[in-house]
Amino acid sequence: MRAGEKFTIGRDQTCDIPVADDSVSRHHAELTMIEQGKLLLVDCQSSNGTAVLEEGGPRPIRQAFVTPTDRVQFGSVVLSVADLVEAIGARKPSQAQAAAAPSAANKLVRCECGVIKPANSKCPECGQ
Repeated sequence: MRAGEKFTIGRDQTCDIPVADDSVSRHHAELTMIEQGKLLLVDCQSSNGTAVLEEGGPRPIRQAFVTPTDRVQFGSVVLSVADLVEAIGARKPSQAQAAAAPSAANKLVRCECGVIKPANSKCPECGQ
């Protein structure tokens, strides 16, 4: 990710990070790289809201700075910011990766246990 890049998150398959869940709006949120290490998460007036998970529970946001160690909620789907960044990297491979493995774009999927995870990776909840 480079400074100024903006990535869409939502149920629509045209989003940079598609999340197949009915509680997620078609164009739910946007994640923008502000500068090295700073990420801005903005809710796009979604039906079910966007929240940052904290010790006291979910904190609804309109916009907030997030870090890769944060966990965020889109509707009823909880994901780590690190998983979002990984999904972006998988959808926008470097030119060297693109030459080696053409168009196998990674996306987020629901594990059998119900947790949303990057496709082709082990589930952090059940290990599948």
